[in-house]
Amino acid sequence: MKLEDRIELAKRELGRSVVRINPFLHKDAKDKAQDVLCFGVKNTNQIPVDVFNKLRFSRNYLWLTIDKMSDKGRSIDTDLVNPLTYRVMTGSTSGGPINILKGINDFALGTDGGGSVLGPAMSCQLPSIIGAGLNLLVKGESVSTDNIKIRGSIGIIAKNLSIATKVLAELTGYSLTPKANYKPKQEIKVAVPKRGSVATPDTQDMFYKLTPYLEALKKYNYRFKEVDFSEIDKREVAIAKINDVFSGNGADLILTYEGPVDVFGYGETIAQKFGKTGMILTKNNGKYLLKAANICKTTAITIPTDDMASGLLIVAEYGAENALKAIELAQRLESLIRLPELWVRYFLTDERYCKDFEIE
Repeated sequence: MKLEDRIELAKRELGRSVVRINPFLHKDAKDKAQDVLCFGVKNTNQIPVDVFNKLRFSRNYLWLTIDKMSDKGRSIDTDLVNPLTYRVMTGSTSGGPINILKGINDFALGTDGGGSVLGPAMSCQLPSIIGAGLNLLVKGESVSTDNIKIRGSIGIIAKNLSIATKVLAELTGYSLTPKANYKPKQEIKVAVPKRGSVATPDTQDMFYKLTPYLEALKKYNYRFKEVDFSEIDKREVAIAKINDVFSGNGADLILTYEGPVDVFGYGETIAQKFGKTGMILTKNNGKYLLKAANICKTTAITIPTDDMASGLLIVAEYGAENALKAIELAQRLESLIRLPELWVRYFLTDERYCKDFEIE
C-alpha cells in the first residue's frame, strides 16, 4: 500500500486508535528503503528515545503513528473495540494492534509489564515478542494493580513473526536468526502443562489443545515434560511456576496454549475488587503465563492459532541463547498454522482497502 493511502487510513482513526500522525513523516520518509516497514509507537514516555530512534532513523523502518494506550495503563481499554471479538479492547498496548489490522502499520512498538503486549496481540490474532530476557526495558519501575513491583519491557506486535524478530534484532543488536540445519548438541527441554492441571475458558484441557503441535514437533530435538500448571490464571502462581520451571525443573522453554483473551471474561484486577459480580465478570479471561512472562525477565513470544483470540505462548529464560531457542520453536510452530483465509484477506493484506469518496 502507498504511504499516502496509509496516511488517509491513519486520519480516519484519529481520536480512536491513533493519537497523532508523525508530524515529520514526509521528511522521515526520504531515503528510506523501497520495502520500508511502517510502524506505530505506544503513547507512553516509558519507551527510551534512544530505543525508538534505532527504528526511526533506520532505512528499513518508517514511523507513522503514535498509538493509543489504555487509560492509566489498564489491561483493558474501554475506549476501543477489538476488531475481531467485538469486545472491549485488551490493553494497555491497545491502539497498536488495531492499527495493524486497519492496514496503517506493519508493526507496533509497545510496553509490557504484566501482559500488555502479549495480551493485546493474542486478542487480535497477531504474533508478538517481548524483550525482557534481552534487557530491552522501559525507563523505570511501576506497581501493578495487584501490588507487584514491575520493570516493564519493550515488545513488538507485527503482521508476522519474521517482522517481529527482525525488529527485535534491530533494537537489541543480537543476531536472532536461527542457522539453517543447525542442530543443538543436546535436546531442548520444553515444559508443557500437565494433562488435567489447567483448562482454557472454552473448558478444554490445555494439554490436549497443545497435543497436535507436540506431535508435529517430534521430528525435532525437543523433549516435552509435563508440569502441574494448576491455578496459573493467578499471577502470583504464574510467576512462581515460571521461576520454578527454569530453576527446579531444568527446562529451556515453556509452551502453553492461552486464550481466548478477554472474550468470556475480562482479565483486569480493578473489577475483581468489587465483590462477587466483579469476580464473575473477570473470570475465564484466557490470560495465564502471559501475565507473568515479563515479570520473570523472560523473552516471550505469542503465535496466533486458528482459534479466536487464542495462541501459543513460548517463554524462554533470560539470555540471548535461550531467546534464539524460543524464536526457532516459534518459527516451527508458525509454519504449522493456517489462519482463516477470509481473516488474512480482510486484515493482513490490502485487498479490501477502499479509498475515500471524492468529487472531481
